[in-house]
Amino acid sequence: MLGNTIAAIATPPGNGGIGIIRISGANALVLLQKMFWPVGVASAGFLNRTAENSCSQKEQHLFQPEPRRLYLGQVKDNNGGILDQALAVYMPAPHSYTGEDVVELQCHGGYLVCHEILAAAVQAGAQLAEPGEFTSRAFINGKISLDQAEAVVDIIEAKSAEALKISERQLAGGLQQQLAGMADALLDILAQLELAVDYPEETDEPVLQQQILQQLTVARQNVQKLLAQTKTGRYYREGALTAIVGPTNAGKSTLLNTLLQVQRAIVTPIPGTTRDTVEEYYLLDGLPLRLVDTAGIRETDDLVEQAGIERSKQALAAADLVLLTLDCSQPIEEFWLNLLQQQAQTENKVMLLLNKIDLLPREDLASSQNLAKIYQICADYGTPILRLSAKDGFGLTELKQAIKQMLMANQSGGEPMAALLNDRHKAALLAADAALNSAAEAAVIAFDAAMLSIDVQTAWQALAEISGQAASEAIIERVFARFCLGK
Repeated sequence: MLGNTIAAIATPPGNGGIGIIRISGANALVLLQKMFWPVGVASAGFLNRTAENSCSQKEQHLFQPEPRRLYLGQVKDNNGGILDQALAVYMPAPHSYTGEDVVELQCHGGYLVCHEILAAAVQAGAQLAEPGEFTSRAFINGKISLDQAEAVVDIIEAKSAEALKISERQLAGGLQQQLAGMADALLDILAQLELAVDYPEETDEPVLQQQILQQLTVARQNVQKLLAQTKTGRYYREGALTAIVGPTNAGKSTLLNTLLQVQRAIVTPIPGTTRDTVEEYYLLDGLPLRLVDTAGIRETDDLVEQAGIERSKQALAAADLVLLTLDCSQPIEEFWLNLLQQQAQTENKVMLLLNKIDLLPREDLASSQNLAKIYQICADYGTPILRLSAKDGFGLTELKQAIKQMLMANQSGGEPMAALLNDRHKAALLAADAALNSAAEAAVIAFDAAMLSIDVQTAWQALAEISGQAASEAIIERVFARFCLGK
């Protein structure tokens, strides 16, 4: 309830240099006056009478801090016991993060002292905040939109500097500006349609039909441009799942180790050494990858290896990018030719890596019958093929460039992303795109302004869900369920 004054620890648990206890609500200042004894304060609102330059409990209610000014003092519990020396700042509504009166106490960053001060705030009348309740109040009070609230979580959880920059642009309103422009364009269309409904005799229907079709086409293009960025947004948020798949002893673990520049996976000449998936984060020019080294897929009676192979197949199915790694110095089984063709026929991103190039003379590479078949498959389906030596690092630079190029193929025009678009945004954009497509198709068949306006309103509603203007209570609750305590 917004009528309550809430409190929470805003810094991570554990020991640190500083701990912050945040209080928000109508009684935030009253709680500060109950808990905090400033030192060295002399103003019209506070009498400085004691030898210790602090005020008595009786005089405490006279303390009126200036907004956004730090005060040094002591935090005390309900019985007057000193909990810590701290800094306090008061930020009155509406000029605060939540849009309410906000108080922050900056104390020493020990686990116990932070919880003791939080307990004192509860004793003084505050209620413990729910996860995300401060940002939820900021949204309800109109300080931020729903997509900006999501950007707060993305900033906290950013896994790369680039993801952080994109999230900061989103928090600053980058996505909001794009959505506002798209929404205004839809409102312009609606206004024209409403005029056509109200004043049909003054409407040149063929001209209006052509105008509306052009505007719907542009609106769809803008929606689809954002839709194309949803997968990239997930890559930056979670890391692109990149599965290194292939037969035993193809050099998959060596490739993982070479990319990471650390001996993360065990490498031996014995087939079946990797018996489970090994996953590590890797930053490729700011793009997070979840590299997964998989067990070599083959027929085996070993139950442990069978379990690892099953996980390899799961990683293959779930991967955003498959690095199919083959040992080009050995005969390549028909199984891998078929798998390559199957993967190439799907929408999955797959790249063929001919590893151990250092073990095979160039003339053998050119004349190998199996490799000729592989080249043909890759040519037929446009599958990239790279030669490398994971052991020596040959071809590694080209591999990194190719990986980023494949994963960022949906990033159009080289424009900076305004947001880390998530699944909620994607669903809304898909709904908007479907409604606009329906409107465009209907406009071509039979121009009916009243019916067209329904589809355009549906598209506007879908875009408004992203910012929270038209989001349901369930959507809002799901967004703030991602938040931690104190934020």
